[in-house]
Amino acid sequence: MIFALVFVMMLVYSRIEPNVKDVDMNYVMTHKDLPGHVLLDVRAEEIYWGEPPFAGIPGGHIPGAINFPIMDLNVAAASAALAKVGVTKDRTIIIYCNTGAQAGRFADALVRRFNFSPSRLKNYRGGVRDWITNPENILITDGDEY
Repeated sequence: MIFALVFVMMLVYSRIEPNVKDVDMNYVMTHKDLPGHVLLDVRAEEIYWGEPPFAGIPGGHIPGAINFPIMDLNVAAASAALAKVGVTKDRTIIIYCNTGAQAGRFADALVRRFNFSPSRLKNYRGGVRDWITNPENILITDGDEY
């Protein structure tokens, strides 16, 4: 009986949460500039360009990241807009936000609404909050990309 309950719970959970792998800072640092990889910041554009989202987290983006705010997934032409910025099914997409929560929702939407494979998506759990723990890591806050 317990086995059946655990099995049902696992089945329900797998339908709720796609199997998107969480990655850490080291993964981001070693993979973000590789061919076939896209580093994607899903926060609002003003935060991407330097406006702090709230106390304790600075604005700006990780070098090499492109911006596609999570709210833009709700526009009619979202699929074409994703492709235009390089977010395509044949690439590995490393998604981040401030902490990983929005990135997880973004990954979920890519899987469920746009038929991306979960194996191609990586959630930088910890996001900018984790990135700034390394004093050598910078955030870009203007139009000059390192």
